[in-house]
Amino acid sequence: MTILKKLNFITGNRNKLGEVRAILGNAIEVDNQGLDIPEIQGTIEEIAREKCMRAAEVIQGPVLTEDTALEFHALKGLPGPYM
Repeated sequence: MTILKKLNFITGNRNKLGEVRAILGNAIEVDNQGLDIPEIQGTIEEIAREKCMRAAEVIQGPVLTEDTALEFHALKGLPGPYM
């Protein structure tokens, strides 16, 4: 089994980068890459999976991406991932 020592966090948000580095500590080196990845239309899971796969193809290595959605059950899941 290969132990991950370096991870590329795909974000342009310095605050999110700081949070991830604080959570992971010294266990994994976290590099930052800001990529403009087109977002597909789909479920929250499909959007997150596609974003991560596209980023990994560009970087040619392991990546961590972040995506946010807001759902209200009373509104049948709206606004969802398209807010």
